[in-house]
Amino acid sequence: MDLQNTIIQNVKQKMMSSLTDEQMDKLTDALTIALQHVVITEECTAVTVSDNGPLAFLKRYIAVKRVEGLSEKTLTRYYDICWEMLQGIGKPVGEITTNDLRYFLSIRRERDQVSNRTLDGMRRIYSAFFGWLAAEQLIEWNPTLALKKIKYKKQVKKSFSPVEMQKIREACKTDRDLALIDFLYYSGCRVSEVVGIDVSDIDFENKSVTILGKGNKERTVYLADICMMHLAKYLNGRFFGALFMGKGTERVSKTGIEAAVKRIGASAGVANVHCHRFRRTLATNLIQKGMNILTVAQILGHADLRTTQEYCYVSAMDVQSAYRSAFAA
Repeated sequence: MDLQNTIIQNVKQKMMSSLTDEQMDKLTDALTIALQHVVITEECTAVTVSDNGPLAFLKRYIAVKRVEGLSEKTLTRYYDICWEMLQGIGKPVGEITTNDLRYFLSIRRERDQVSNRTLDGMRRIYSAFFGWLAAEQLIEWNPTLALKKIKYKKQVKKSFSPVEMQKIREACKTDRDLALIDFLYYSGCRVSEVVGIDVSDIDFENKSVTILGKGNKERTVYLADICMMHLAKYLNGRFFGALFMGKGTERVSKTGIEAAVKRIGASAGVANVHCHRFRRTLATNLIQKGMNILTVAQILGHADLRTTQEYCYVSAMDVQSAYRSAFAA
């Protein structure tokens, strides 16, 4: 057995009691990918990359971010966007200039019709990558320091109205669908978080659930009585396994939940029904009911209050009502 496999097997052995089979498979995949282009010798405890090309630098960066707890979905996005840029510019990492990055972004906008919002997201990822390279003294200068923010028009993303929420609930044909819709709304969980919840995570006495969110951060979310009632009806005395099942006894996938929500929305005749909109609706409703934005941020698992503020839709009617109330006799 080579040293890479030895390391992988040792890590799996130590984590065996803490992870499910599905999580163990993901860990194995992650270790295999991370060590694919790494040279390891018995005399040295450090893991060193075999070359200093752009791909090697990028792999080292992704490995560091993986240790910091970023999700595999986020890591894949970072990798794809940075690798596309490195290939497009075609220079050694240390020779890339601010003008190279500006030119590459301009090409993406003109040739590929990429929106300014997407371009600014790419700029932020480049900034994080080159910032890390500079901090590690792998490059002499960070070319993104002079790369200005790309302005874009922010679109107001609306929450569901009370009438739309009622239509969606009435369109649910099964106990699972109704429990799922209410759980997405009352918990405010991300769909990726809902997928990983087990029945044993639900505290029926305290009407709460422990969530493992982004960055492997745990938080407690509380559930309304009506949500608990629909969950209990759907579970029908089941106290084991995944909270939401797909076919048979299989855990429902992220894609499965998204498809179910889209189907229910179409049946209800409500436009633009997707999982994240329930999360936005909860945030908006909690703020409108007077909840402190810090508390809302904690419920949603936001580390940055600016993110929470973007979730909260304030209608023109709300603004008018608040203004009139402020100057009422």
